[in-house]
Amino acid sequence: MAEIRKPIETTDFFTNLDKDWEGDFINDLRDRTNIQILQNNVSVCLLDSGVNRVNPLLVDLIPERNLDSVNPTWTNSDSERQGHGTPMAGLIIYGDLNDPITSSSQIYVSNNIESIKIIDCSANDPDLYGQITLEAIAIGEIMNPENKRVVCLAVTSPDNKYLGRPSSWSAAIDQKMFGSIEDRNNNTVILVSSGNLSFANRLNYPISNDDLSIEDPAQAFNAITVGAYTNKDRLDVATYPGAKLLAQRGQMSPCNTTSVSWNKKWPKKPDIVFEGGNDGIFNSGILDEESLKLLSTGVGGIGRSWLSTMADTSAATALASKFAAELYQKYPNYLPETVRALIIHSADWNSIMLNNRSLDNFTSEEKSKLLERVGYGIPNLDKAKYSAENSLSIIAERTLKPFKFEESRVKTNVFHLFDLPWPTDILSDLAELDVKLIVTLSYFIEPNPGNKRYANDQSYKSHGLRFKMIDKNESQGAFQARVSKAIKDEQDDYVAEGSENWILGSQVRDKGSIHKDIWVGAAADLALRNKIAVYPVGGWWKNRKKLNRYDSSVRYSLIISIETNEADIDIYNDVLNQITVSIPIDI
Repeated sequence: MAEIRKPIETTDFFTNLDKDWEGDFINDLRDRTNIQILQNNVSVCLLDSGVNRVNPLLVDLIPERNLDSVNPTWTNSDSERQGHGTPMAGLIIYGDLNDPITSSSQIYVSNNIESIKIIDCSANDPDLYGQITLEAIAIGEIMNPENKRVVCLAVTSPDNKYLGRPSSWSAAIDQKMFGSIEDRNNNTVILVSSGNLSFANRLNYPISNDDLSIEDPAQAFNAITVGAYTNKDRLDVATYPGAKLLAQRGQMSPCNTTSVSWNKKWPKKPDIVFEGGNDGIFNSGILDEESLKLLSTGVGGIGRSWLSTMADTSAATALASKFAAELYQKYPNYLPETVRALIIHSADWNSIMLNNRSLDNFTSEEKSKLLERVGYGIPNLDKAKYSAENSLSIIAERTLKPFKFEESRVKTNVFHLFDLPWPTDILSDLAELDVKLIVTLSYFIEPNPGNKRYANDQSYKSHGLRFKMIDKNESQGAFQARVSKAIKDEQDDYVAEGSENWILGSQVRDKGSIHKDIWVGAAADLALRNKIAVYPVGGWWKNRKKLNRYDSSVRYSLIISIETNEADIDIYNDVLNQITVSIPIDI
């Protein structure tokens, strides 16, 4: 026996209930719901087709004042016939309703929702997509001006011509997350769905998923792009004899688009994946079966249910927004860069995504394709919120001035050298026991102004940041020289002393504006790897001298964790949850 799972009803059971039974389940859930939305100042700003808040599972949780539209001639209700914004809202509040509606426990609801309608029956001008998105976010900011904000955008354009290159829409999102030189973004995290394959293309799963690109604006550097995987595997073969699942439990969802087809200069997307449902094959066609989807709140109406199905990367983005908002409530004083880093730092791949292999046995191409299909995997909320006794997590929020003007040209300026307060006595005692070090570096780039066709990431991003770790037998001087060419040139007798054995490696991880990697080795070796450098690389701030951006500073967040499988080893309590950085060192 591989595992024991609690038997629960599938989504189709609830969507086919008669009105009386449906009302009993809904009333039971309402009686068990503990509403905590007034106890925090974090909002989920849902940019979608509107919300029908009259649904009995939403009416007490979304105030009328939190509904608006970018077009004053539109209503604020859901304009999609089967509902899109309404089931999105249900997932943001409850998660997959299959779990709370079948539970007997009290349900805690803490997510505030602002519904800003950005699509209606009439189409928007594609040239205005970016401006409409920014206007919608601004409406949410006016509604609740004191709130931190998680923006949930599951409306994308199927125009796949960009293949990772920035568009005016994705650039608008990048600019919003960066802010401006004078007024940086301190309040907003944006999540964007990766977009979906058509049902016809899903027949060629998973080959077609590699061929079809993530949709605009999910290529945005600074946004968290959300793809889909699935654990939905209960298919009624009595009703559909001979039917088969498209994706097995734990695999990438059939709907999921990828960045496999992109030029390797651009970021790898998606960043993370959440449950997006599954599909089946029946009589050589796609089986769009309710039992393989999530359960959420419906638009209701005469003869229609208050419960509805929801799936694909839209559903995954709603779940990711729920996750992000709950994390932001836990840490409201962290920078948006840090909230993004915590989400991605907590993510991991399941054994199915890794084909039951060890990641360190993957080739570089296989590692790249893993990130291009499912990003850094599935986030874990408990891991993001708390450090257990067998895990140490250190968070550093810092500011760095990446460039300087010297000798009539712009040069890279300084790097930061972190002294890591490892519990060296404990790590040394553990000797050959394997420990895992996880490092995540997060920052926001400023997009290059203008609508030109960007040749590569250097012409679009303002700057980049990278990290390196000292080797176990490497001197500090040799390590600094390995980070900085200028320091290396000053050392006439420089001899390389160190190397780095990251599992992903710099060629795979150093894309976009968030970088995560893993080191696994003996605890005694890690005790000697006690320095990490964060250093700048080029971008348009360096190349466009006339704009004088070289005097600007940037923020970043660095998260470092040690993990061990030995539960009785107390690493966390032997070290202060602080990290020191020496004086910035000239490059």
